[in-house]
Amino acid sequence: MSIQSLMLLLLLMRFVPTLNEDDILVSYDVTALFTNVPLDETIKILVNKAFTDDWFNKTYGLNLQQDQLARLLEIATTNQLFQFNGQLYQQTDGVAMGSPLGPLMANVFMCHLEEKLTSGGLMPQLYKRYVDDTLARMPSVDVAAEFLSTLNGLHPSLTFTMELPVDNKIPFIGIEIVKNGTKLETQVYRKPTNTGLLLHFQSHTDKRYKDSLLQTMIHRAYSLSSTTEAFNAECAKLRSIFSRLDYPMSVIDSAIKKFLFPNSSADKAERNNDDSSTVRISLPFKDQVAANAVRKQLRDLSHKIGPTLQPVFVSKKLGQDLRPKENKPSIVNKQCVVYQFSCDLCDADYVGYTARHLHQRIAEHKNSAIGRHFLEAHGNNNLLGESQFTVLRKCKSKFDCLVFEMLFIKKLKPNLNIQTDSIRAKLFV
Repeated sequence: MSIQSLMLLLLLMRFVPTLNEDDILVSYDVTALFTNVPLDETIKILVNKAFTDDWFNKTYGLNLQQDQLARLLEIATTNQLFQFNGQLYQQTDGVAMGSPLGPLMANVFMCHLEEKLTSGGLMPQLYKRYVDDTLARMPSVDVAAEFLSTLNGLHPSLTFTMELPVDNKIPFIGIEIVKNGTKLETQVYRKPTNTGLLLHFQSHTDKRYKDSLLQTMIHRAYSLSSTTEAFNAECAKLRSIFSRLDYPMSVIDSAIKKFLFPNSSADKAERNNDDSSTVRISLPFKDQVAANAVRKQLRDLSHKIGPTLQPVFVSKKLGQDLRPKENKPSIVNKQCVVYQFSCDLCDADYVGYTARHLHQRIAEHKNSAIGRHFLEAHGNNNLLGESQFTVLRKCKSKFDCLVFEMLFIKKLKPNLNIQTDSIRAKLFV
């Protein structure tokens, strides 16, 4: 969060025009952006942009066609599964939360909407967006509300909300922006629900991590504070927060002094050791005495062999032992499997495999030999259900699936299998 905030701060300080006395800063937010991105439409937008002047292929040395890139994006973003109250669901539209392509798809769609605003002459003079949060400069509250209506009319899938400043202050991505006359000032912002819960000083972890946390929070305070007064006020808050976490006041004050006066010989030596030749070794954390001893031994060894050896201590988390086991539907784990179908109404059976989730393959079987069996023998192919399928083997790859499917076909001799059980035929035909 601090990186985004710092980028925004630099943009504000360098590129924001002088504000008028009556101007206000307004924050606009998209409600549940990721899950409301229209996937099919966004894929078309992305593909059209990628193939403008064949930019995508030229940049990455590829030879893809537009329909191929579109199909790849569909495979990577559609048919996502999620669980709710013990039931398995398939997401029909929108980007799945946590998807690696989520930020890309959301940003492409938002940029497309912003192009509409620009081409229509509706873009405010100051408009800065990060994912779903936007900061805009408006001459009045009425104009801000009018622009909100414009945003909500851009696309039926998206809903925007608006936040107005209070006492000339408005929070935006971890920063509180203060309008002081015609100038802008910034300081650290914490939500009202923030409890100040950070790494406790008595936590079972190396002291270096606790020192690094202090340095990080002080650096954040300095980066997001545009005035000395704001930085000093944030340091006072940090003293209060860390003292409640049992950090000695001497350690807190030492970290602040080290940040403000970083040119001591010890700091220079530490920075000189932290270069590309450093080799970091992951070790289990036992206690602070052992950690200090290991660090000293590795430092001595570094002087003898050349490269700097630095320990990285890891602790086993209590949550790993206490984590409740979630009862997932069995279908969740039925991916990349060899399976058997057994008809409930007769002795017909079938053996197949799928590299996808089994429930997807079951739905497709209405148009296969199984579906034809229900139509011809029982007059209805809607009798197909998940209870008639059994997983014979969980596999690691498609090749394993092919091998074990061939073996199970040979062993069980299912009467609905009409294709050859030759693995060579399956691989190369």
